[in-house]
Formats: sequence, C-alpha cells, structure tokens
Amino acid sequence: MAKTYHLVDDPFVLREVRQGAAEGPLKGMRLAVKDLFDVEGLPTACGVFDWPLASTPARRTARAVQDLLDAGASMVGKTITEQLAASLVGQNIDYGTPRNPVTPDRVPGGSSSGSAVAVVSGLADLGLGTDTGGSVRIPALYNNLFGLRPTHGRISAEGCMDLSAPLDTIGLMTRDAPTLAAGMAVLLGEETPKAERPAAEIFIARDLFAPLEPRMQALVAVIEERLGHFAQLDVGDVKTLFEVGFEAFGVVQGLSAWAEHGPWIESAKPALAPDIRARFELAATRKPEQEAPARARAASAYQPLTEVLDRGGFIIMPTAPAAAEKLSSLSDPTALEQRDITRKQLLGLTSIAPLLGTPQIQIPMPNTDGVPRGITVMGARGSDAALLGLAQAWAGLLVE
Repeated sequence: MAKTYHLVDDPFVLREVRQGAAEGPLKGMRLAVKDLFDVEGLPTACGVFDWPLASTPARRTARAVQDLLDAGASMVGKTITEQLAASLVGQNIDYGTPRNPVTPDRVPGGSSSGSAVAVVSGLADLGLGTDTGGSVRIPALYNNLFGLRPTHGRISAEGCMDLSAPLDTIGLMTRDAPTLAAGMAVLLGEETPKAERPAAEIFIARDLFAPLEPRMQALVAVIEERLGHFAQLDVGDVKTLFEVGFEAFGVVQGLSAWAEHGPWIESAKPALAPDIRARFELAATRKPEQEAPARARAASAYQPLTEVLDRGGFIIMPTAPAAAEKLSSLSDPTALEQRDITRKQLLGLTSIAPLLGTPQIQIPMPNTDGVPRGITVMGARGSDAALLGLAQAWAGLLVE
C-alpha cells in the first residue's frame, strides 16, 4: 500500500533531554533540534526512513547544537523535517506532517516544520533549523515566529546534513525577538545585540509587495503606520526578478543537491515522496555550464538591491507572496495552476538571500484574520547582529 501524507500532533521524531551547561546566556531555554543535526548517541534520519544512518547513533554532536548546549540551553528532542529538507511546504510522508497550531487547516511550512511547531506550541524556546531556500523563514512566517537566515558561512554546518552547501545556512526560530537575538548571538560567537535601529538607511521594496495577495499588499500600509515611512527602492521589473531568481536557485541548488544525494538516490532507491523525488529528478538534469549564466542573470536583476546592500543599507520586503496554503488545496486539481504561480513567486522572494549570501530576518506582523503574515529585512553580509537589534526595536511597535 502506497504511503500518503498524514498529519501528526507531535512535532518530534524522538524526545530526549540533554542538559546544557549549568550557566550561560541561554540557561533555562529549551532547544528543539531539526533531525538533520547529529546528536551523540542518537540517530539522524534526515526525514527519511531509508536514510542509511537512520538507525545508527551519531558519534559526535553537531557544532551548532553543542554551542547552544554549552551556552546553557537544554535539548528536548529532535524534530520532524521534510525528506532531505527538500521543500517549503512542511510535509513528511514517513514521520508525518506536524499540525500547524496557529492555523490547523494550513501547512506548517518547511523544511524546518517540526522545530517551528515545537516552538509555537510552547514545547521549546529555540527551534534549530536550516535554511537553503527559505526553510527557517517560511515555517517562522507560517507559525507567527521570528527567524533568522544568517550570512552564508557564518555558522558552522559541521555535523549537519548538506542539501546544497553553496546555499545552506543554520538559523533559529523563536516566539520573541530577544530570545532570537540571544540564541543567534551564541551561534555567531558574538555578544547579544541590543534593541536598536541601525544608523544605516532602510529602504522598502514596495514593488515586491504589488503582485502578491491583497493581505500581503496591505502590509505596506501597516509598515508605515507602525514602523514609519521609508525611502522606496525601485527594484525594476519584478516579474523578471522573480523568474531569474527562481531559475538561478534551481540550477545552483540542483547541481549541489544532486552531487550530494544523487548517487545514493540512484543506488538505494529510497522511498521518497513523489514531490520530493520529482525535485531530485529535476536536479539531475542541471548542467554545470548552466550555473555561471544563471548567476549572472540573477546578479543583473538584483543590482538595485545590491547597490543598497553594498553601501550598508537594509531592505524591507515581504517574506512570502501568500498565506500558508490550506491543506485541502494540496489535493485539489483545480488549484494546481495557482499553486505553481505562488510557488514561483515564493522562491522568487526566498532565493534572493541565498544567491547573494546575505542575512535576512523574518518579523511577524499584525493580522486581522488570525492567519500569520510577516515581513523580512535583508542586510549586507555580516550585518546579522544589526538585524537582530532592529527586530528587537521593532517588536514592541508591532504588538496588537
């Protein structure tokens, strides 16, 4: 009998308490660890029953996990991830799809779905995840959380499964901005940033909100009402920006993801969900000679953004084009066309930071219908602390 996606109420693959250091900046905080990270003595399955190490205890603890434990956080378990972290929806055909506690009729977002759900449910304070194409930012958005995708390469990925090393980053999701700042400061090896708006200029990319669903378009007015007025950044042809970002991300991610996992997929023939298998089959068609032209097209489209970033500025943009998808629409054949449009817009937005290697922070915004929505702020490479300080400064202005 073929396996199908199904909902589960427990976001953990396994629950195991590992006490952190007796003292430290994260003392008393509970840590949920995405099941891509090794924890000594526990298996790492990467969301796949057939993963070769799914029943083999790890010999060492991943660097990011150990750093958080050494700072006083205590691990409470390992959480569900999409198979091989290869989707932004949040489903898992083997371990189940964690139910979104904020909007139970909608997807939780992925691939760090379990960590996000554990945090919003109050089962953890820090949700450790990875973000290749949005896997921290999107589940953070769909679960009304703060989340940071850091500067690429700033945080060690030792002991964590690679999906696409040129794009992979490690980040956290939290219920509030100060907790995110404290946790990310540990991972970044810095002092916890204070709540303050950076002195650098802040722009809003209003054009990026224009083609989105109305409730996301309306965020521009909410930003002006709650946070103030910002200079407008003209990003040029938005449709082209989304299209070239979507394509460039697909090429770059596909090449490295297939190089990392393709030989195992071809030889072991693991039981992957149809949509996950289709993504890897597409990755197998990517050619190395496609990468440079794809990156060049993206760089050209991103020039208005990089001009701001290169002089130390920050850019406000939407986190996603639409609310979390309703579970009922996933199997609705009449929704396929709109789903494809929204997915391309989504990756068009979320691929900018990975392709530029820049940090981007997700900030929850007020809503009137109980369905989360949010904005992100992008900064130049290395501006992670400034983003964390800005999120703290703005958080109090966004309380409903």
